Amino acid sequence: MISSYTAGAHNAVRVLVTLLLVAVLAGCASTASPPSVPPPREARLAALGFERTEDGYVLNLPGPLLFDTGSDVLNDSARTRLAQLAKDLHALSITRLRLFGHTDNVGSADMNRGLSSRRAEAVATAMANNGFAPENLERRGFGFDRPLASNDTPEGRARNRRVAVIVPFE
Repeated sequence: MISSYTAGAHNAVRVLVTLLLVAVLAGCASTASPPSVPPPREARLAALGFERTEDGYVLNLPGPLLFDTGSDVLNDSARTRLAQLAKDLHALSITRLRLFGHTDNVGSADMNRGLSSRRAEAVATAMANNGFAPENLERRGFGFDRPLASNDTPEGRARNRRVAVIVPFE
Protein backbone atom coordinates (compact mmCIF):
# COMPACT_ATOMS: atom_id res chain seq x y z
CA MET A 1 0.00 0.00 0.00
CA ILE A 2 2.83 2.38 0.75
CA SER A 3 4.32 1.84 -2.68
CA SER A 4 1.06 2.66 -4.48
CA TYR A 5 0.69 5.82 -2.37
CA THR A 6 4.28 6.84 -3.20
CA ALA A 7 3.68 6.17 -6.88
CA GLY A 8 0.49 8.22 -6.80
CA ALA A 9 2.22 11.13 -5.06
CA HIS A 10 5.10 10.90 -7.48
CA ASN A 11 2.66 11.06 -10.44
CA ALA A 12 0.86 14.01 -8.86
CA VAL A 13 4.18 15.87 -8.50
CA ARG A 14 5.03 15.08 -12.13
CA VAL A 15 1.67 16.42 -13.29
CA LEU A 16 2.10 19.55 -11.17
CA VAL A 17 5.62 20.21 -12.49
CA THR A 18 4.46 19.62 -16.06
CA LEU A 19 1.56 22.06 -15.62
CA LEU A 20 3.88 24.69 -14.13
CA LEU A 21 6.34 24.23 -16.99
CA VAL A 22 3.56 24.58 -19.56
CA ALA A 23 2.30 27.75 -17.85
CA VAL A 24 5.79 29.30 -17.80
CA LEU A 25 6.42 28.43 -21.43
CA ALA A 26 3.02 29.78 -22.47
CA GLY A 27 3.89 33.08 -20.79
CA CYS A 28 7.18 33.25 -22.69
CA ALA A 29 5.47 32.59 -25.99
CA SER A 30 3.14 35.55 -25.63
CA THR A 31 3.02 37.50 -28.90
CA ALA A 32 1.68 40.69 -27.38
CA SER A 33 4.31 43.41 -27.61
CA PRO A 34 4.37 46.71 -25.79
CA PRO A 35 3.08 49.68 -27.77
CA SER A 36 5.69 51.32 -29.97
CA VAL A 37 6.70 54.56 -28.32
CA PRO A 38 9.34 56.74 -29.93
CA PRO A 39 12.36 57.37 -27.75
CA PRO A 40 12.13 60.72 -25.96
CA ARG A 41 15.05 62.15 -27.97
CA GLU A 42 13.46 61.27 -31.31
CA ALA A 43 10.10 62.68 -30.23
CA ARG A 44 11.74 65.91 -29.06
CA LEU A 45 13.69 66.26 -32.31
CA ALA A 46 10.44 65.75 -34.24
CA ALA A 47 8.84 68.48 -32.12
CA LEU A 48 11.68 70.79 -33.22
CA GLY A 49 10.90 70.02 -36.88
CA PHE A 50 13.56 67.37 -37.55
CA GLU A 51 12.70 64.44 -39.79
CA ARG A 52 14.30 61.01 -39.52
CA THR A 53 16.21 60.08 -42.69
CA GLU A 54 18.82 57.46 -43.57
CA ASP A 55 21.54 60.02 -42.70
CA GLY A 56 20.18 61.08 -39.32
CA TYR A 57 17.63 63.63 -38.19
CA VAL A 58 17.37 66.53 -40.64
CA LEU A 59 16.01 70.03 -40.20
CA ASN A 60 15.99 72.09 -43.41
CA LEU A 61 16.30 75.76 -42.58
CA PRO A 62 15.00 77.78 -45.53
CA GLY A 63 17.59 80.17 -46.93
CA PRO A 64 15.21 83.14 -47.10
CA LEU A 65 14.65 82.89 -43.34
CA LEU A 66 18.41 82.96 -42.71
CA PHE A 67 19.98 85.09 -45.43
CA ASP A 68 19.19 87.88 -47.84
CA THR A 69 19.31 86.89 -51.52
CA GLY A 70 22.87 86.13 -52.61
CA SER A 71 24.22 86.78 -49.09
CA ASP A 72 26.05 84.56 -46.64
CA VAL A 73 25.50 86.92 -43.67
CA LEU A 74 22.90 85.67 -41.18
CA ASN A 75 20.08 88.08 -40.51
CA ASP A 76 19.13 88.98 -36.91
CA SER A 77 16.12 86.67 -36.72
CA ALA A 78 18.31 83.80 -37.95
CA ARG A 79 20.82 84.40 -35.15
CA THR A 80 17.98 84.28 -32.62
CA ARG A 81 16.52 81.12 -34.20
CA LEU A 82 19.91 79.38 -34.25
CA ALA A 83 20.65 80.35 -30.63
CA GLN A 84 17.37 78.72 -29.58
CA LEU A 85 18.07 75.66 -31.73
CA ALA A 86 21.51 75.28 -30.13
CA LYS A 87 19.93 75.51 -26.67
CA ASP A 88 17.31 72.90 -27.57
CA LEU A 89 19.92 70.51 -29.00
CA HIS A 90 22.18 70.92 -25.96
CA ALA A 91 19.20 70.01 -23.75
CA LEU A 92 19.11 66.69 -25.66
CA SER A 93 22.87 66.17 -25.11
CA ILE A 94 23.54 66.53 -28.82
CA THR A 95 27.11 67.63 -29.46
CA ARG A 96 27.75 66.79 -33.13
CA LEU A 97 26.08 68.28 -36.20
CA ARG A 98 26.42 68.23 -39.95
CA LEU A 99 25.61 71.54 -41.65
CA PHE A 100 25.00 71.25 -45.39
CA GLY A 101 24.40 74.33 -47.50
CA HIS A 102 22.28 74.15 -50.67
CA THR A 103 21.23 76.63 -53.35
CA ASP A 104 18.94 76.86 -56.34
CA ASN A 105 20.37 76.70 -59.87
CA VAL A 106 20.43 80.44 -60.60
CA GLY A 107 24.04 81.34 -61.38
CA SER A 108 27.08 79.21 -62.07
CA ALA A 109 27.86 75.95 -60.33
CA ASP A 110 31.06 77.40 -58.84
CA MET A 111 29.30 80.50 -57.54
CA ASN A 112 26.53 78.40 -55.93
CA ARG A 113 28.95 75.90 -54.43
CA GLY A 114 30.91 78.76 -52.86
CA LEU A 115 27.74 80.46 -51.58
CA SER A 116 26.38 77.22 -50.11
CA SER A 117 29.72 76.56 -48.38
CA ARG A 118 29.82 80.07 -46.90
CA ARG A 119 26.23 79.74 -45.69
CA ALA A 120 27.00 76.38 -44.01
CA GLU A 121 30.01 78.05 -42.41
CA ALA A 122 27.88 80.98 -41.19
CA VAL A 123 25.45 78.57 -39.51
CA ALA A 124 28.40 76.64 -38.02
CA THR A 125 29.81 79.87 -36.60
CA ALA A 126 26.43 80.71 -35.03
CA MET A 127 26.21 77.23 -33.49
CA ALA A 128 29.79 77.48 -32.20
CA ASN A 129 28.96 80.88 -30.69
CA ASN A 130 26.15 79.08 -28.85
CA GLY A 131 28.20 76.32 -27.27
CA PHE A 132 28.97 73.75 -29.98
CA ALA A 133 32.63 72.80 -30.33
CA PRO A 134 33.75 73.86 -33.84
CA GLU A 135 35.44 70.49 -34.39
CA ASN A 136 32.05 68.79 -33.88
CA LEU A 137 30.43 70.77 -36.70
CA GLU A 138 30.89 69.21 -40.14
CA ARG A 139 30.24 71.80 -42.87
CA ARG A 140 29.73 71.25 -46.57
CA GLY A 141 28.35 73.19 -49.46
CA PHE A 142 26.60 71.30 -52.24
CA GLY A 143 25.50 74.20 -54.42
CA PHE A 144 22.56 73.07 -56.53
CA ASP A 145 23.63 69.40 -56.69
CA ARG A 146 21.01 68.12 -54.20
CA PRO A 147 17.68 69.85 -54.87
CA LEU A 148 14.58 69.07 -52.84
CA ALA A 149 12.30 70.38 -55.59
CA SER A 150 12.38 71.36 -59.24
CA ASN A 151 14.30 74.54 -59.99
CA ASP A 152 11.79 75.28 -62.77
CA THR A 153 9.49 77.31 -60.51
CA PRO A 154 10.07 80.13 -58.01
CA GLU A 155 8.58 77.92 -55.27
CA GLY A 156 10.92 75.03 -56.10
CA ARG A 157 13.96 77.32 -56.16
CA ALA A 158 12.93 78.74 -52.77
CA ARG A 159 12.75 75.20 -51.28
CA ASN A 160 16.21 74.43 -52.61
CA ARG A 161 17.83 77.46 -50.94
CA ARG A 162 18.48 76.05 -47.49
CA VAL A 163 20.95 74.92 -44.87
CA ALA A 164 20.29 71.41 -43.59
CA VAL A 165 21.07 70.79 -39.93
CA ILE A 166 21.67 67.08 -39.46
CA VAL A 167 21.90 65.25 -36.16
CA PRO A 168 23.80 62.09 -37.09
CA PHE A 169 22.85 58.72 -35.64
CA GLU A 170 25.18 57.72 -32.84
